[in-house]
Formats: sequence, C-alpha cells, structure tokens
Amino acid sequence: MRQRQTTSWAGRGAARGTRLRVLIESADPVLAVSDFGAFANAGIDVALCHGPVDHPTECPAVRGESCALAAGADVVLFDLVASGADVLEATRQLRGAAPVVLRTVPPGFDPEGLEVLPAAASVTGQIDVLRRAALDGRRSEDRSS
Repeated sequence: MRQRQTTSWAGRGAARGTRLRVLIESADPVLAVSDFGAFANAGIDVALCHGPVDHPTECPAVRGESCALAAGADVVLFDLVASGADVLEATRQLRGAAPVVLRTVPPGFDPEGLEVLPAAASVTGQIDVLRRAALDGRRSEDRSS
C-alpha cells in the first residue's frame, strides 16, 4: 500500500510559530496545487498530502500512526469530497483540538465543530479563514495549558 505524494515541512526556512503552516489534504491535485501556489505567495508555509491512493487505510492517521505533516500544521484545509470521511476523522483524532477547515461539505454530512470555507470564497477569503482558524486554535491551546 502507498500514500499519494506528499510535500513535507523539511527545508522550510521559517521557524515554527513565525509563519502560518497549512496542510492541504486533497486527492484532487489540481485544487491542491492551485491553493499551494496562492497560499505560498501570501507568505504561508504549505504542505500537500494527496491522501491514500486506493484505500483509506493507506493513510498513516487512519492506521493510528503519527503523521508529521498533520502534526506540523497550524491548520488543515481538508477536501472531504476527494479524501473521504475516514481520513477526516483520523486527522481530527490525531490533531485533537487543532483546527481543520473543510473546503466543501457534501450533502448529509454534519460539519459540527469544523470551520467551513464559504462557497464563493476568494483566495484572500480562504486565507483569512485559515488564519482565523489557526489563531483560534492557538488560543484554545493556550487556555488548555
């Protein structure tokens, strides 16, 4: 079993905490790559995970293993339609209270406790949502410490 290509945080110059780190979890490479470029141009460190190729258990988080990409992110931008509910649930379990933002919500899915991008969000609007979610997540961590 293999996971689709990922891009890691390794080699990124910014120290943890100085720049927003966003993990884009999407099996749709076109969307992920377009977001990658836009977010990177806005000064955000971005990592990509295109998710499992054939089955959700190819994702280390689904198997209950650690994931350096998820652990290193301030916020995860998740494509539920492309990556699936199993991967989302495993990512949420792995990340605890850290924020996950959904790109879209399929019919019948309850997004309770998750931030959802507005349907017509511009790139700037998406970046604003990600920054706000990361800030809220940091505040939540500070309160629990």
